[in-house]
Amino acid sequence: MERWVGKVAVVTGATGGVGSSIVVELVKAGMIVCGLARRKDKVEALRVNVVGAKGQLNAVECDITSEASVSTAFTWIEKTFGGIDVLVNNAATTSKFLLLDNNNIKDFRTMLDTNIIGLIICTKQALKMMKARDVSGVVVNINSILGHKLNTCVPGTKPVNGMYPACKFAMTAITECLRQEVMYFEIAAKIMNISPGLVENDIVTANSDNDLVTLMPRLAPAEVAKAVIFAICTPDNVLIQDIIIKPGGEFL
Repeated sequence: MERWVGKVAVVTGATGGVGSSIVVELVKAGMIVCGLARRKDKVEALRVNVVGAKGQLNAVECDITSEASVSTAFTWIEKTFGGIDVLVNNAATTSKFLLLDNNNIKDFRTMLDTNIIGLIICTKQALKMMKARDVSGVVVNINSILGHKLNTCVPGTKPVNGMYPACKFAMTAITECLRQEVMYFEIAAKIMNISPGLVENDIVTANSDNDLVTLMPRLAPAEVAKAVIFAICTPDNVLIQDIIIKPGGEFL
């Protein structure tokens, strides 16, 4: 991580299990980390986990579904620290609604705005800064195993909310599209996809009504954060395009 000491990382969804763990690991590694969240106080609460760390934690209020809010946040980061070197798109939301349920469209629009549109808004801002400074930056998209495959639902059990995997499958495609676009626009940035299986206290497990899901093994958020550290520490000529990380015994 020596190359990233003193560099600037932005983490969206910084207050969640995975997001907060990523923030803590990056600060401990010596990075200047800007944790984005609607509530700054929840990011500030992470300071107790980074006392004496080499890096720096900054809580930044931001609603990633709002272009104006993202622009304000990223402009402050640019003016304060000069730009962005690493962006981790972690913010996500889900719902207990199924596709065929009634009164679900508002929830689904929120999922699309957060999981997909917000990711694109933040990535555009970060890549613009990276190109302007001509730095070799990294964008890490925190995806899911549900962005790659869906197992057959056990008869009689409630299926996974269909819009969540739809968003994650879209993220898989967007990551590859962005990889191709940065080459086209000659931006020296890596675009990476990290796809965890079930994670302790993540939004899928917290919102699942499926008894099988509640019994399945899961990863600790810190284990996903360590995968992020591994992925961004590769040499400039090495791209970890996708990591699928699962707890042993998981059958998703």
